[in-house]
Amino acid sequence: METGLHTDRRPAPAGTCVLALTGEADMDTAPVLARALTAALAGTPRPDVLVVDCARLTFCASAGLNELLRARRAAEAAGVAFRLAAPGPQVVRLLDITGTDAVFEIDPGPVASVAVAP
Repeated sequence: METGLHTDRRPAPAGTCVLALTGEADMDTAPVLARALTAALAGTPRPDVLVVDCARLTFCASAGLNELLRARRAAEAAGVAFRLAAPGPQVVRLLDITGTDAVFEIDPGPVASVAVAP
């Protein structure tokens, strides 16, 4: 079984950046996640909306959650809407038990169903 985290920017409407995550976001892969989120927020032009597609994120530990929280704060400071899309059961449970489900905008459906307006 392959472990690790892969990030990939996906095509999206103008003003929207979709960052797809595949694999595990943990202490070992948190730097990869941090770099990808920072790059997505620093894009030119800056996106109005950053959608993090979690459909293929199989595991998220506290280190991964911390990077998502940091990116959400950075997005908010930059006036960029930040959303999580299609989190799996483990990610949903992590968000629930940490209370961060109240902090993130979460679309339970696939990225195609995510509204692109901020």
